Amino acid sequence: VFEIDGRKNKNYAQNLCLLAKLFLDHKTLYYDTDPFLFYVMTEYDQFGLHMVGYFSKEKESSEDYNVACILTLPCHQKKGYGRLLIEFSYLLSQVEGKLGSPEKPLSDLGLLSYRSYWSNAVLEALI
Repeated sequence: VFEIDGRKNKNYAQNLCLLAKLFLDHKTLYYDTDPFLFYVMTEYDQFGLHMVGYFSKEKESSEDYNVACILTLPCHQKKGYGRLLIEFSYLLSQVEGKLGSPEKPLSDLGLLSYRSYWSNAVLEALI
């Protein structure tokens, strides 16, 4: 996972946002990336690193949101990467001493992903 500062790497961050817009109907952020950090997950094969998804979060969130936008590329969905991104966002919140929650409203796919994540997290805690 790579951390990208939206202020320091504006062009890259804007391109991530535009890529997400291709798959997320409600995506509205394109150009004002300065207040955001982007966490890009990759996988490695014989050809190098390839992006599988990312999430963004505000550097300073007054409501302690830990995710502003989350995307797993369609060709990498159903492989557990979305769950890893969600778990990583909560681990970052834990390190920061915050509870953390994704921004609302969630997309339909985002809602399904978070419900699945929390269902499994509760089951693991009970077992």
